[in-house]
Amino acid sequence: MMARLRQRTIAIGFGLVLALVAATTIAAAQDQSTTLQLVQQNNSGISGTATFTPSGGGLKVDIKVTGAGAGPEPTHIHPGSCGQLDPTPQFTLASVTNGSSTTDIQTTMATLTSSPHAVHMHKSVDEVSVYVACVDITPASLPRTGQSESMTGLISGAAGLSLLGLGLLLRRRVQRRSAKAGTS
Repeated sequence: MMARLRQRTIAIGFGLVLALVAATTIAAAQDQSTTLQLVQQNNSGISGTATFTPSGGGLKVDIKVTGAGAGPEPTHIHPGSCGQLDPTPQFTLASVTNGSSTTDIQTTMATLTSSPHAVHMHKSVDEVSVYVACVDITPASLPRTGQSESMTGLISGAAGLSLLGLGLLLRRRVQRRSAKAGTS
């Protein structure tokens, strides 16, 4: 009887540890930065990166470009794509000055990739209609970083939940046998 109780306790503990490992692995994959390549538009010679990092329930957006002047070059996240843009920005980013900008926005990568969006950099405050660099934000444009870790986490989580269920079944069986033994 004590051996079964110990086995059940070990199985439940092991299942809980595996579930915790799975949750940690999945959370780590979701907290990764995503870097997209800004490409030049209108023969501007400006290119660089837009890096999205989860931060306090939102995203920190870091823009780094080469080929731009001292600036400021207005930068926005627009609905649509580089090829077919909604001219009304959804998020205004800090203007690029001396090749960089950093902005915190209240959204997530999941929200941005749920419909087409694009980061657009404009030539200047006076020439906002001239785009000098762009990158589409779509599920297809995102790197596949963290995919294997996420699968490992899901498998570990499933195994942990299975062991937890097994432990609970063993506990129920032991309790039933104890109840039967007590009524005999």
